[in-house]
Amino acid sequence: MQLTMTETEELSQMRDNIRRSVDALELCWSCQRVSECEPATVDDGPPVWLCSDCATKSRLRNPGEQGRLAWPFGS
Repeated sequence: MQLTMTETEELSQMRDNIRRSVDALELCWSCQRVSECEPATVDDGPPVWLCSDCATKSRLRNPGEQGRLAWPFGS
């Protein structure tokens, strides 16, 4: 099967998009799911990666302090 130039370029672009998406995935420190995560500081410790769900839940538990997240496993 021979591909046209346009098909080859589209496949190359698709491959690059997939690589970029996969590189954006991290393991969430709290729930251990692979997803797009954001760096967060938990209880003045080192930065960790949290998915948006865990980061939101942690912010709700610790509403008065910007940027500081509560320990996700309880005290």
